[in-house]
Amino acid sequence: MGISYYNSSGYPDPTAHYAVQHMEQEEKTLHIAYPPGHMDIRMEGFFPCTVERAKKVFKLICQYCSQEEKDKLRRFLTDKEKRYQSQAQSLWNRIKSCTDAAERKSLISQYKAVIRLKERLNRNIQIFMYREEKMR
Repeated sequence: MGISYYNSSGYPDPTAHYAVQHMEQEEKTLHIAYPPGHMDIRMEGFFPCTVERAKKVFKLICQYCSQEEKDKLRRFLTDKEKRYQSQAQSLWNRIKSCTDAAERKSLISQYKAVIRLKERLNRNIQIFMYREEKMR
């Protein structure tokens, strides 16, 4: 999303650009406030994570985050899963229509990487749902 650094007249407008950029960055940050301190997680860079990390962080999230933060995380994870699914489908379509062997090999490796990330994200979602049920 975002807003351009330049306004409609073509002149730099850094104030609006950085304000919107900062707001978008906060929307993608999960805040966990627990007794000894707090933790801010940039969801885009953190997820999908390994099973060990997921178990630890989801335990903290389920114990100390508000329902609003949990809902924000759930929306983020499902949206990211949809993006991976769309990306995998797009790559698969390109693989089917590709004739160049080198390009095809590259597309296949990209496709496999996206599938691995999608599977890891699905495991993250399962762990999160399990932790939520366990805390109820």
